[in-house]
Amino acid sequence: MTLLVKDANTTVRALATETDGSGNLVPLHASAATDAQGVATPVGPQNPLPVINAAGAAASDGSGTVAAGGSAQTLFGGIVPATGYVVQNNSSASLWISDVGVASAGGASIQLLANGGTFATPSGYKPAGAVSLYGATTGQAFAARRW
Repeated sequence: MTLLVKDANTTVRALATETDGSGNLVPLHASAATDAQGVATPVGPQNPLPVINAAGAAASDGSGTVAAGGSAQTLFGGIVPATGYVVQNNSSASLWISDVGVASAGGASIQLLANGGTFATPSGYKPAGAVSLYGATTGQAFAARRW
């Protein structure tokens, strides 16, 4: 089925559509055309629209070591990452991070396993607050980036 629409120049154009499983008319995503006749496939879980994160920013380093074992510390100088962050545990003991309060060994904190445990936020994630890190031993190393 084809839906006719007028573009900005009031020229009538065809908009390729298809009926979904519920009988609703849905547009076809033209850039995802897969057959020889140029007919596009419907947008859906198996053929999602492409998404480009235009909010991306250059990463800032926040790597370091645990300043005082048994006490939480904030990462990135207390600055809340604008659109996400990543933290990797480079020590031989577990670390914990939280962006919803003070990090601790358990509770609402996320555990980073020893020797490479990593946590990365999804693209465009806005933390609820400053990122807090907890390690039991002074000097535990970690790598961190915010963007």
